[in-house]
Amino acid sequence: MDIQAESMGTHCTIRIRGKITFEHCTDLQGRIDAAVGADTRQVTVDFKEVPFIDSSGIGEILRLYRLMRERNGDVTLANPNNKLRTLFTIYRFDKFMKICGESEIPANVPLR
Repeated sequence: MDIQAESMGTHCTIRIRGKITFEHCTDLQGRIDAAVGADTRQVTVDFKEVPFIDSSGIGEILRLYRLMRERNGDVTLANPNNKLRTLFTIYRFDKFMKICGESEIPANVPLR
């Protein structure tokens, strides 16, 4: 798994490449914590190159959501494949986080 993060003002984009599994969650947690500064209010997690996520990865998304909620911020889950989108919907992430495809992402959000 490869993780890249880019901050721009109060926005942070986190790009993940590869499967998100238990073995990778410690690294993912550390990279998220390092990337999301105290002034960050919006985090976009780009799942374009993520084929699979297990329950540990789901837990990390929830941890990020709780962190941003404490800061009155938001999390957007961008570009999930159909399986991930279905999983996020089953977990009802769509009730408290935005889930969007590439065409739905605002132009000011740096994804590539």
